[in-house]
Amino acid sequence: MLEYFKTLSKMYNVSLENILSIALNRYGILMDDIEDNRIRFNLKLNNSKKETFFAVCVNTYEDSKFVLKDNILYLENNPIGTVDNIEKDTCTSTYFRNNKKAITFNSNSRSKCVGCKFCGTYSLTDDDSIDFSTKDKIINFYQELLEENKIESMNKVEDVTICTGCFETEDDLVKHLLTVKEAFNEMNFNGRLNYIGSQLRDYDKIKMLSKEIGDFGIYLTIEKFLDREKFMRKEKASLTLDKAKEFLNYCSSIGITTTFLYILGLEDLDTIKKYFNYLKDSINKFPIIQVFQDYTKEQENYRCEQGKDIEYYLKARKIIEDIFKDTNLNPKLWECFRSLYYDENKEKVKCKKMII
Repeated sequence: MLEYFKTLSKMYNVSLENILSIALNRYGILMDDIEDNRIRFNLKLNNSKKETFFAVCVNTYEDSKFVLKDNILYLENNPIGTVDNIEKDTCTSTYFRNNKKAITFNSNSRSKCVGCKFCGTYSLTDDDSIDFSTKDKIINFYQELLEENKIESMNKVEDVTICTGCFETEDDLVKHLLTVKEAFNEMNFNGRLNYIGSQLRDYDKIKMLSKEIGDFGIYLTIEKFLDREKFMRKEKASLTLDKAKEFLNYCSSIGITTTFLYILGLEDLDTIKKYFNYLKDSINKFPIIQVFQDYTKEQENYRCEQGKDIEYYLKARKIIEDIFKDTNLNPKLWECFRSLYYDENKEKVKCKKMII
């Protein structure tokens, strides 16, 4: 498999390090004496100068060639890197990205959000009921968070992205977003507040939020283009692609930072090409593309036939790059832990940068 990855590296002008990172997300790892089906850790690949954060599935894909033993990551029998800071991955964490300049805020119980077949965060834990219902509770939580991480003030943070389970109603979501913004105003936060989801639909409410929040981002969870009603909870599936395009157009038109999330591995390359082209002109931020992971063994059955091989992900990357090549939109490496992009300059990397 390592030789195959090296061949792909030359074919697609993508570093071996990047291909290994994509493969690690796609296949997950095998590991003895562990009950958790998902962990996160820092990985330093051999001859790499950086550590990269991963959250991957464990023992859910039995044919994986990645094995973690005694903090050494092996591909087949080849040691390819060292791992540290291993911990159970949960859906409870509010965590940092981008050298602590960005925060992902899991502010509503995700363990109660069940219904999308390709998801698995709800199964990680049901102990995620921290109460963020009032301004003071949010402020108290963030004061402790900043202190624990030796951050002087919220004005040092550039982005906070709210990633939640579904609220009971859209009005509850709107109220929550306004409460978060009110709390952050008191903490001297001057960055962008983003919402990941698809529960926000009403244009009048969106316009009001844009005015009240100011620097506001909406990252629409499209996730899959076709057969949405078969894979998603009905509230999400009710957003058709035509409605999604209209929604994205509207948000972009009133100055909201607008993009969508997509899970790569569920649909064939022709579908990807068709619908990324369809949505291209409706967004003002590069899509957030996540490699599909098997939270359970059964979820591998949802992966499309092409998506079983790593070359599919490189072909998809090339298709998407070609679609956006005439725009000024580019992926941010820190923004997604299971993405297609792990290199500072994707056009100039060479496979010989990493020797195994």
